[in-house]
Amino acid sequence: MDHVRLNSLVSNARACIADRKRAGVMRFFDGTEKVRFVLFHAAMSFCSQKVRATLSQRGIAYESNEMLILASRDRNGNLVPAENYGAEYVRLRRSGQLSGVAGLADGYSGISSVSLCGLDACAVPTLVDLKTGEVIVDSLRICVHIDSSVDGSESLIPIFDQDRQRVYRQLEAVDATPHPGLLYGFHPYEDRRPQVLRDAMKMVYDEKLETLAALTARHSADPGVVEAYQAKISKESAGRAVQRDAVFQEAIRKATRERLVQLNLDLQQSTTDWLCSNSLSLADIFWAVSLVRLRYLGLAVLWEDLPLVEAYYGMVTSLQSVREEVIKATMASMPPSAYLSPETEARSFGFVKNG
Repeated sequence: MDHVRLNSLVSNARACIADRKRAGVMRFFDGTEKVRFVLFHAAMSFCSQKVRATLSQRGIAYESNEMLILASRDRNGNLVPAENYGAEYVRLRRSGQLSGVAGLADGYSGISSVSLCGLDACAVPTLVDLKTGEVIVDSLRICVHIDSSVDGSESLIPIFDQDRQRVYRQLEAVDATPHPGLLYGFHPYEDRRPQVLRDAMKMVYDEKLETLAALTARHSADPGVVEAYQAKISKESAGRAVQRDAVFQEAIRKATRERLVQLNLDLQQSTTDWLCSNSLSLADIFWAVSLVRLRYLGLAVLWEDLPLVEAYYGMVTSLQSVREEVIKATMASMPPSAYLSPETEARSFGFVKNG
């Protein structure tokens, strides 16, 4: 993309962030060279956590633009739209759709994978590569792009074909796990999410749809933005329809359990401490983010009879990148969870002795 247009898109998207202290923040920057990557993300976003952990693990400098991705009410009760719904941000993401991304996501499966579901133009993360002029809107592609763009011996993608294929299979497994469905959905008889989170999710779809209806009317003269909002309305309406659907909620939990069983089997077959190769890979980063999110939601019960998964959780969450960009970020940005707290995490690593 032309760099003048790209810089304009980025600048306009930054303006969607109300608090300027969250926009244009340099991370891991040592002042020696120009920052290449611009990231739009959210602290609580599962897919954003994958990207930030990858950047941290590789020690790559980037410009951080942290967005608030849930609507809120002001003191007068008026709805304040989520920042990632802003028209200028939507335009930035849609510019990345030209890079081989399929159509807009207008259905709901509980999965956030762009490759499987299409582009949600109101989602995070979005990565801008100022060197190549690319806008990348799929978190899996973002992480692979970051790793392949930087030289060094600490690559997270193995050089041997067999190991690389194993890594990609794991990335796709995590990508196809229904993390959003588990976050937003009400399980019929065993909803283990923190009570505060459950309360917040009661009206989340109504607020999303109210916001999108207002934004669609406000930007009626821009067909590209309206098309994105209409697809989002269709997607969120479908999500609301299954939020309390017992069959759907059972199905996504069963699918998650099946992926964990397969992970346990893959760990059993691994000949090293890591999942796919002799060293840490992107597969380990992705699974760390997934397991932390599942534990936060109270779903570590899905692997309580899978001892290799529990041991693996302890290993991958000992990584500083995961502790900072996933565990710490989750605790700071989401309602407290007894399943994921400083005390429980300290005990899992043996830092606190039982009295």
